[in-house]
Amino acid sequence: MSASSKVPAESRRPVRFFALLLSLILAVSLALPQGSTHAAGDAWASALSGIESLYDGYTALETANKIEKLDIQSLRKDSAERLKAVNAAVKGIDKSKIDRLAAEAAALKTKHAALIAQYGDLGRQAAEARKRKDKKNADLLDLKRNKLKPSVDAAKLEIKSAKEALDGAKKQAAAKAKTVKDALAPVAALKKQVTAENKTIAAFNKTRAASYKRYRASVKAGNAITAAAEITLMYAQLGKIHASQQKIYGWEKQISAAIKSAAAKLPA
Repeated sequence: MSASSKVPAESRRPVRFFALLLSLILAVSLALPQGSTHAAGDAWASALSGIESLYDGYTALETANKIEKLDIQSLRKDSAERLKAVNAAVKGIDKSKIDRLAAEAAALKTKHAALIAQYGDLGRQAAEARKRKDKKNADLLDLKRNKLKPSVDAAKLEIKSAKEALDGAKKQAAAKAKTVKDALAPVAALKKQVTAENKTIAAFNKTRAASYKRYRASVKAGNAITAAAEITLMYAQLGKIHASQQKIYGWEKQISAAIKSAAAKLPA
């Protein structure tokens, strides 16, 4: 980027002078009375000389802009790959631990499901017996149920402990993920700025393309004065594109830095 960024600064000097010169040429040519062919010829020759002076700067700036664009695209591609890797890593934070704890919690529920269900059924049956005033069956059912109670309480405590361990692991993973996501927070806003500036560049290119068509038509017609005006306009649009690309490159560097910072915060 350093080599390409030198070109616009150097190229702007002749275009400022030429723009003033061109304005003078146009003013003189329009003010000339009918039949002033010699003066008109001088204006035409001056415009031609101006085009010759500006053309190399124009092509150099055009080349510099293309190089800048390639640099931006390369940096953006690298950032996209890094961001994809970081997002995948965030999803994988403590995943094996969480999967293991989830499997253990599910296995305990399955293991104790029959015992807990039996305990619940005995309780419901005892309640129904009491409603029927069947004290004998109610007592028998309570005896069976109460015999299971220590085992059921132990089973429920085991399930509860497994669930708490799982919830704790999920919270820890979420906290670690938040640290990484916070580092990535500026990326979305920077991308919006890049998108908006690219639309601005598209408008500059549209103006330049229309000017180029008029420039070619002027060359074909042998109209050096109009051709000089159009190449000056095209050069100005290239300068605006360069300025916009410099902004975009700066934002892309910030995006890259944010992604690298986020990657550094991933747990080992």
